[in-house]
Amino acid sequence: MLQIQVNLLTVWWAAGEAMHRRYDTDRDRGEITATTALIVILVIAAIAAGGIIAAKITSNANNVPEP
Repeated sequence: MLQIQVNLLTVWWAAGEAMHRRYDTDRDRGEITATTALIVILVIAAIAAGGIIAAKITSNANNVPEP
């Protein structure tokens, strides 16, 4: 039973090392990751929301009657 556990642990470590090697080589390929794309989309949405809010504030300010 101990030999089976040792073999499984050895295979687990080998698989983990293979994944880490593959990740390290694939990481620097220059592709845009999903996280980066999500951040860009959120920044664009925030800028658009700021523009809409500024336009509404300006519109309300222009509609205030003169005393």
